[in-house]
Amino acid sequence: MDVSAALALAGEGFSRRKIARLLGVSRNTLRKYLSDGAPQPPGGKLAGYLESVSTLLIDRPHARAMDVYRRLQAEGYAGSYDLVKRKVRALRRAEGGQAREPEPGVRATADLGRVETAGGACYLFTMALEYSGRIYAEMSARADLDAFLEWHLRAFRFFGGVPGEVAYEKSRNRLLKGFVGAADTHLPLARFALHYGFTPIGADLTAPWSTGRPKRPLRMIETLFLKGYPMQTLEGANTSLLGWLLGREASAPAGSAKDKFSREQAALRPLPKTHFAPFRLKLQEKGLA
Repeated sequence: MDVSAALALAGEGFSRRKIARLLGVSRNTLRKYLSDGAPQPPGGKLAGYLESVSTLLIDRPHARAMDVYRRLQAEGYAGSYDLVKRKVRALRRAEGGQAREPEPGVRATADLGRVETAGGACYLFTMALEYSGRIYAEMSARADLDAFLEWHLRAFRFFGGVPGEVAYEKSRNRLLKGFVGAADTHLPLARFALHYGFTPIGADLTAPWSTGRPKRPLRMIETLFLKGYPMQTLEGANTSLLGWLLGREASAPAGSAKDKFSREQAALRPLPKTHFAPFRLKLQEKGLA
């Protein structure tokens, strides 16, 4: 066995299982040479770049591990991406990144996608409360700005209140980019959010607690509900869908989802008494539509 190669891989952060597979030896054989007391290069090839990693994460807290890796490569780093990813994850964990727990009423995630049903393609909107996990979902044959805002309103009514923030993952979603805005929030959504008292934000995909979260409800519905559902009318399907979602929540371990939603509902902001006029209606009133 090439002991120097094993030590070098260990110094770059590879696990013993992966080193054994790469070198074609058993883990028992490897253990003889890589005991806990065996000398290993301190920090491996990343040792001289730790300050650059820390500085970059301070300047750009939401930078991806790949962004850090490319920056280090430009500085002469010749080590593996895996080691950089491990170090970025460790630094974020040390800063308490994984310790953050959702709080009642603080945030919901929203998503919109095109899905296939037995009756053909349609649009599916979902909004999920982060703390309790309660989901509102609605299918529609059309997707425009007025419908997008109306789905929010029906979700708030379903929850019994308004969360402090609604997060949108729009980096690869042309529909959300069009309704939310690619960079800043579009004015219609900004005014709608101001009226109902929530803040629209972009989902932080680099945070370990949010990875994949906005997409989960839509993918779950597409896989577990729509697959094989005998679609007849969208209205009937939407009623069945909400019943199915509440049924899944009720089947969760006793005292978990129901109690969490009760706490979250009490923390939601009340709906305003005045209704927000649809954006298209405002344009018509001004003679612009």
